[in-house]
Amino acid sequence: MTQANEITMAPTDERMVPESAGYSTFWEHIYRYRFAAQHVAGKRVLDIACGEGYGVAALARAGAKSVVGVDISEEACEHARRKYGIEARQGSADAIPLPQGSVDVIVSFETIEHVPSPQSFLEECLRVLAPGGALIISTPNKAVYTMGDRPNPYHCSEMTESEFKALLSLHFRSVELYTQHPKSAAWWSLRSIAASNAPWAGLRDSKYVLGAMRRLFTPQLRGSRTDQYRAMPIEAILAKDRPFTAWANPYTLWKRSPATKEQAEYFVAVARL
Repeated sequence: MTQANEITMAPTDERMVPESAGYSTFWEHIYRYRFAAQHVAGKRVLDIACGEGYGVAALARAGAKSVVGVDISEEACEHARRKYGIEARQGSADAIPLPQGSVDVIVSFETIEHVPSPQSFLEECLRVLAPGGALIISTPNKAVYTMGDRPNPYHCSEMTESEFKALLSLHFRSVELYTQHPKSAAWWSLRSIAASNAPWAGLRDSKYVLGAMRRLFTPQLRGSRTDQYRAMPIEAILAKDRPFTAWANPYTLWKRSPATKEQAEYFVAVARL
């Protein structure tokens, strides 16, 4: 295996390349994989749309029994094999190159909105999942993600919260929903500290207080630390944050609670058979 820091993949619009991805894109993906790493110990894992390969390598380090990455791009798979020494296979979301019932956990981040038929994708996930298996899947929140912006030309199947949960519930026994990157939340919720449009942000001196709190409780998100972690995304995924600081971190996943009135940019679901 070549030293990981000796190989850099060319950046693309829709693939997270640690060395060149935007600040928010980098941390969104890091925290999604950090969340997934909590569910893979001793499991056979598939990372569908694995891209550059850092996530597969991190999940293997997190204690998975085995991990295979699948990506539609053979170039990405070859890059992942060379950089991380992982198993990466070329394949599509509706034709996963794995046998029936061969994995216990599927990780699918920012994939389903790219496929023309989410139904076919989920049916293929069901085929390769073993009984009792789980799908950990993320997608943008259509109600927030596209608000005021031009549509993403790479997305063909964006969903609202109700659409996303309803689709998963057709196929899975239970669906737990989490939020990431809140845009707004009720003023009484701690989640409002991490929201980009905090309800009390207009109060006098609030932006200075908010900035100070975020710097104090999320030092790992500072620019210099981000630059360090770009060269070692696996370590970023496996790192531990300080206790009781998640409320100030917009990239940490929170269990969905209607009581907070949170409007988040992304949903992550854990769907179990």
